[in-house]
Amino acid sequence: MILLFVPSSQISNPSRNLRITKRYQGELIEAELYLTRVPGEGHDDLEAKNIPLDISVSKKNGTSLWFVCTAVPNEIIIDFLYLYLEDGEIAPFIPEIEENIREAFQKYLEIRGIKPSIYNFLSECRSKKKSLEHALWLKNVNKFVEA
Repeated sequence: MILLFVPSSQISNPSRNLRITKRYQGELIEAELYLTRVPGEGHDDLEAKNIPLDISVSKKNGTSLWFVCTAVPNEIIIDFLYLYLEDGEIAPFIPEIEENIREAFQKYLEIRGIKPSIYNFLSECRSKKKSLEHALWLKNVNKFVEA
């Protein structure tokens, strides 16, 4: 749940994504959740249940880890991992992460508040987003009709 990310979290909600930021022991943790695929909107339900998620953990010296993940029920799957160096360069990419290293990074993220239970929160955000967009659309149609 999002409670894993408070009280020092900030949430911004652009039209297509949800960004959550948090500070943890001098690190800046940012999670960007891509809420564009919703079940019943032309995607198969299994694909739509997967929530794309980018997570970055930045140190004060300018280095950062960037995790490209997929949130599924009860798990955050790390698809790719990048290391950004102080000068903005990307360290050499390793296409396949060994399972024991992947598990260690999953634990690393859990310590920073990115836990598998966040999937429930993301699903709720996605369903509420669809409802809010529909309400806004109806409001705009009503303005047009009344004009």
